Amino acid sequence: YYDKHSYPWEYVWYNDTGKRTGVPVEMNINFHRVFSVDIVNSVMDLVVWFRLVWVDPRLTWKPEEYGNLNETWFWIGDGGVGGETSEIWTPDVELWNLETGLKGSLEDAYARVSYDGTVWWGRPGHLRPTCKFSGLNLFPFDRLTCTME
Repeated sequence: YYDKHSYPWEYVWYNDTGKRTGVPVEMNINFHRVFSVDIVNSVMDLVVWFRLVWVDPRLTWKPEEYGNLNETWFWIGDGGVGGETSEIWTPDVELWNLETGLKGSLEDAYARVSYDGTVWWGRPGHLRPTCKFSGLNLFPFDRLTCTME
């Protein structure tokens, strides 16, 4: 029985380190374009492709037992993180300084799952971080920075 609302404890109990650890999650953000910069309200709107990769040992199988099937796809809906329409568990990842959380700013999408339990979940959307802009001394010729946490 696979419980999509349950953390994959198998990783914690059976990893090679001998210590209890969390599930490693790789996060990549590919910036496609700066949609807008609102200096007055300290908000940026970025068009991005947001990717997460992790291993869920409950999603492993032997390809030779399934017609040499090496990967499959599972729907992750409702923004992920226990969404009712999601088919698998997703890590709870959030950026602290977003005006709108990831759940409401990224598209729902299928995740690709490999036979070894590796889950690759990429989805497009907008990130709207609230920023403490620095570098406003030479406006409009400054180099603005905004840290996403």
